[in-house]
Amino acid sequence: MKALFIALLLALATAVFTHAFLTEQGFVLFAYGNRSVEMPMQYFLPLTVAGLVALYVLVRFLVSLWQLPGQLREMNRRRLADRDRKGLVRGLIEMAEGRFAKAERLLIRSARRSDTPLLNYLSAARAAQLQGAYDRRDDYLRWAIESDARADVAVSLTQAELQLAHDQLEPALATLNHLKHVAPRHGYALRLLARLYLKLEDWQGLMELLPTLRRRKLFEEQELERFETVAVEAELLAAAHDGNRATLVNIWKQLPRDSRQRPDLIAHYARALIELEDHEAAGNVLKSTLAKGWDDELVRLYGRVQFDRPDRTLREAEGWVQRHGEDATLLLTLGRLALQAQLWGKARAYLDASLAIGPQAETYYELARLSATLKEPEHADAYYRAGLELAVTGHTEPPRLTAPRREALPRPREEGEEQDLPDIHPV
Repeated sequence: MKALFIALLLALATAVFTHAFLTEQGFVLFAYGNRSVEMPMQYFLPLTVAGLVALYVLVRFLVSLWQLPGQLREMNRRRLADRDRKGLVRGLIEMAEGRFAKAERLLIRSARRSDTPLLNYLSAARAAQLQGAYDRRDDYLRWAIESDARADVAVSLTQAELQLAHDQLEPALATLNHLKHVAPRHGYALRLLARLYLKLEDWQGLMELLPTLRRRKLFEEQELERFETVAVEAELLAAAHDGNRATLVNIWKQLPRDSRQRPDLIAHYARALIELEDHEAAGNVLKSTLAKGWDDELVRLYGRVQFDRPDRTLREAEGWVQRHGEDATLLLTLGRLALQAQLWGKARAYLDASLAIGPQAETYYELARLSATLKEPEHADAYYRAGLELAVTGHTEPPRLTAPRREALPRPREEGEEQDLPDIHPV
């Protein structure tokens, strides 16, 4: 619409000018001193227009001539920049295809006049790392920060990532500590820090970082649980090895409530208490947890606790069979409790029933201990061999044994306890 309006105006002006030019017979007089020049209007106007056009063309030509060197320099700069951009792309392609030396050369050569030298240097640093050229890698990272002082976070993140990949743990820690001051809330920096703590086995640092990681959802919950499990297990076992019960309990109480309800962490806590020989506390923790929810590993650990009254504990645990059914782990635990109570007949019955459901190396070990106690060395050796074979190869044939002589069984420790085998029906 605007162009149409301008065209109409030009057409109107042309019509008016043409009409005046053809109808008016005027002239133009130029006078200078005693001389004068008279020129009809029909000649003056075309000559004036032609002169103005020529002047405009001349001025444009002179201006273009003046700007020519700068334009040539700009054209050359653009040509080189385009070449460098293509060099960056080729370098990234070479690196993706595994030709790291060629990629490094292309990236460094094209970095000089590149619009994005930071990207060239960071990519070249990765290429150098993949060739094991760590000195060149560090040089490129230094050049990267020199090319753009605002890229401190980007360069530091790349440096930490490469150091961590090369297991340069102390330098990586220094880099990430720098990032904690520069960008304390940077998510990727916190992710790298968590992995670094895991490699350094800095369990306290990892435990302190876990709430932030969980709150900001920087890892999947499954990965966070793995971090927590490894850190808690290491911290608890270290306290147990040091014999420091107060530290052990304090570590456990400082865990979030949800974590203290996880069966796998409760199992680690119970193992640490057993390591400290605080069997009463371990038994109470396991019993209260099993009352809330069934877990095979906790049941297995319950059989490793040394109770003051194992006969009473055995009677209570036998009630679990009615509520949860017979399974290999529960029967193994009942066999261990019977061994503690010196109820040899029950112990053998429970352990044999556990083997019938699902052979386990631990069950063979307990049967070997029982056979040794009952002065059955051949049986003990057979059970030890079967357990070792199962532990090493994952399968074994049940040992062929002759039945033990009943008169060889020691009398039970508790008065009134039956030595007859309990009514258990192996599956």
